[in-house]
Amino acid sequence: MVKHLRIEKNGTYKYLRRVPERLRSALGKSEIVKVLGRSEPEAMRNYLPFHDHVEHLLRSTKPSSASSDLWSLKSSIEAQFIEAGLDLHSKGRSSDEELARSEQADVILSRYPTDPSTGQASPEDVSEVDSATVTALLNGIQSIKAELTVSQAFAFYLYEKQEPDPYKRKKQLQRFGRAERNLLNVTKHDVALTKVSRAHARTLRDNLLRQMASSSVKRNINDVKAVFSLAIEEHDLNINNPFNKLRYPKPDDAAIDLRHPLPVKVIQAMYRDLENNRTLQDIWTLIHHSGARSAEVLGLTLDDLFLDETIPYFEIKPQGLRSVKDRSRIRKVPLIGRALVVARRLKLSTSETSAIFPQYAESSRHDNFSQVTRRRLRKYTDNPKHVVYSLRHNMKDALRAAGVGERVELALLGHSSEKSASSQYGSGVGLEELRDALLKIDFKLPDLT
Repeated sequence: MVKHLRIEKNGTYKYLRRVPERLRSALGKSEIVKVLGRSEPEAMRNYLPFHDHVEHLLRSTKPSSASSDLWSLKSSIEAQFIEAGLDLHSKGRSSDEELARSEQADVILSRYPTDPSTGQASPEDVSEVDSATVTALLNGIQSIKAELTVSQAFAFYLYEKQEPDPYKRKKQLQRFGRAERNLLNVTKHDVALTKVSRAHARTLRDNLLRQMASSSVKRNINDVKAVFSLAIEEHDLNINNPFNKLRYPKPDDAAIDLRHPLPVKVIQAMYRDLENNRTLQDIWTLIHHSGARSAEVLGLTLDDLFLDETIPYFEIKPQGLRSVKDRSRIRKVPLIGRALVVARRLKLSTSETSAIFPQYAESSRHDNFSQVTRRRLRKYTDNPKHVVYSLRHNMKDALRAAGVGERVELALLGHSSEKSASSQYGSGVGLEELRDALLKIDFKLPDLT
């Protein structure tokens, strides 16, 4: 049975969930109830959106008390208004709603003693929760003056940008959790975003530089910068992002030196070594002939193969739980030579629409592929800069040697170009041009017959 879903005696499907004791005062109810439908298919269609809404409602609600954080109160009231179908940004869509909201505000204020001079409850007597609720009822949510804090900004980012893949979501929560803790160690308290200064940003950078390499510090702070950017944009904050354009020491190695292309003899040795494991050899072949990232190949399904076209190709795109970070990474990659032979065989042996490499398809298993392949690779090279990713560097070097031009190189490898940001408005690189570029490469494959 689906969690919180009940079947009533009359056959209707109802969502029924008890509100935690500590939140009942703030929400004004002990349970959340909603009829989801009169049939199982209808109920299941409505279940997930409403369940996600309830999860957000319970996460954003803080226990009611005089010291309740105003932003959390605002988020909680907003969620309650959405649940009740009330207009968020006015005193009511209609005269009936306006009257009902006004009456509800009067009910709330009637709990407090009346000031004889005004005939109304004295503002200082009204709790922060009730004051915010009355303000929203009479004037709309935007009338609650609240400041978003660091922790709330991180929670908002993780809610809006949550990874659909459970494994990636777990990693995302861990990574951003560390980033949040690192920043709070600098600010000392969960301060409003408007109080986070450039000095805080520099201190965070300097603290991290004592623990890790400059490139790692930049990645960590880019996460914080993303959180601030989203909060500033979505909550209309009139502040600059203090983490923009921070300066970092140059890394010990140039970026181009982080990974080295593999020597031809190592690539050939790997083809031979993988003869006893067709799955690993197939993956290696597709990466070697396309320059794709290993995750892009591991996540391929039968629907991504287009082998009956004039120019056979595979497509890299978001699908199911698989995401693609940048627009430039969504692309079509021509299949030639041994890669095309492998793709045709895989299509014949793979069930319709299913993963081509089910053993490694889930993102949680990508590391397994890397570890298994790395162990084999280490038999032929002990250079730590020789990894599976090195095959992308081989492809890049081969394309440059073939003189195909940067435009084709970027399109094939799924890189964006800062120098050509407007290129998305022009004509893209066609499959024929990409195929011709690959045909210029001598892959120097070993004879495996």
